[in-house]
Amino acid sequence: MKKHWQMLQPDIGSVRKISNALKCNPIIASILVNRNIVSVEDAFDFLNPSFNNMRSPFSIKGMNTSVSRIFSAIINNEKILIFGDYDVDGITATTVLLEFFSYIGANVYYYIPHRIKEGYGLQKNHITDYALPKGINLIITVDCGSSSYDAVKAAQRVGIDVIITDHHRISDRPPHAFAVVNPKRADCTSGLDNLAGVGVAFYLLICLRKHLRDNSFWHKIAEPNLKNLCDLVALGTIADMVPLVDENRILVNSGLEKICTGERNGMKALIEECKLKGPLTDTDDIAFKLAPRLNAPGRIDHAKTAVELLTTKRLDVARQIVQTLNKLNIQRQVIEKKLTDNILLYLNKNPHLLQKKTLVLSDQGWHEGILGIAASR
Repeated sequence: MKKHWQMLQPDIGSVRKISNALKCNPIIASILVNRNIVSVEDAFDFLNPSFNNMRSPFSIKGMNTSVSRIFSAIINNEKILIFGDYDVDGITATTVLLEFFSYIGANVYYYIPHRIKEGYGLQKNHITDYALPKGINLIITVDCGSSSYDAVKAAQRVGIDVIITDHHRISDRPPHAFAVVNPKRADCTSGLDNLAGVGVAFYLLICLRKHLRDNSFWHKIAEPNLKNLCDLVALGTIADMVPLVDENRILVNSGLEKICTGERNGMKALIEECKLKGPLTDTDDIAFKLAPRLNAPGRIDHAKTAVELLTTKRLDVARQIVQTLNKLNIQRQVIEKKLTDNILLYLNKNPHLLQKKTLVLSDQGWHEGILGIAASR
């Protein structure tokens, strides 16, 4: 079948206005207009991402309640558990909170479930088998938790508070946690529903840092520059394929600049392995080279390996971990190809199935960690 490209014709008046005001190429102005960026102010902000244009993180429903509870946990040396997801968004969100809490001396732990053995999200057994024996007082979920009704109830029964931070679609009746911080809540009017899980976690830290400042916490230690965590935020945001507009564009722009400094050993070792040359300024490099390697442990083995990579202070250790990730990624590619080939062979033998609008295929031998990417092929 021959493809015929139909080019959307932009409003010429808007193109001229943006091109003249910003002194940019008319082609760039045309692209902006076709993306419904038609005012000079919006075009300028899009081309010049700035933290000054970020909306208030306190506008997210449940944020104030969350930071007050976390502040109490920090001051009283309560045991805090960060519970993350096993994809890159969840891994980076976990690392962002872990680094901040570790820096301020909080009593913090983290837990990422095994995809195959434990499944997705916070579950009842995580309360009874891990949090309770560990003496955890507060659980903060990142990139998950919006559907963990039973787990939240189990935690409440044993006196453990749960704060959910997430960005996935959520019911009109969310779990009855201590707080639910999810911009996709029906009663949240922040307009920040495009944030990735790591973006929500980062916004939590912005609010927490201010709350600590308001309570004279930073006279003990230096107040951290949260921009130093934007490399992780960019990585998770790009990997999760959320729209790179508004706050996401600002965070990713700052994060790419941070990655280029080479200060994070795990990132540096990963870029070396991918043989990327020059400054990392292309989101495709992250999406299709870095992210698959970081996703591989969570698909084939355990995602905690990726957290260890992103948090290590030693470059030699980072390089060793990257080799492990690379082997797991190659293994993932082999499994994925075999699975995809089997599906295509089956469809070639049953061409009538291709006439259907939806196909649901299954096989007991298919690897659970690869099903999603195989389906997307």
